[in-house]
Amino acid sequence: MHTRQDILSFLRDNKAYLQTHFHLTKVGIFGSFARNEQKQDSDIDILIEMEEETKNIFDLKFELREYFKKQFNREVDICTEKYIKPYAKSYILRDAIYV
Repeated sequence: MHTRQDILSFLRDNKAYLQTHFHLTKVGIFGSFARNEQKQDSDIDILIEMEEETKNIFDLKFELREYFKKQFNREVDICTEKYIKPYAKSYILRDAIYV
């Protein structure tokens, strides 16, 4: 099973690729993996921001989700920080770890 450190290391090691290919300006994790409370069936919650002028955001997020699912062999949830509902934002961001 992957650990928080495995995921963060992968994100750090592949940050340049993620920025170039997916137009990311920020990438990190939140949720159970960020808190080190993951279980065998936990999904990985990835928090991103994309460049302002990015086109085809839906397609890129789908491709990014598949990229991470293949890498980590588990379900992945991609969340864009600026679209988080206000009532959930402080809860999500307090656990966020960016690379």
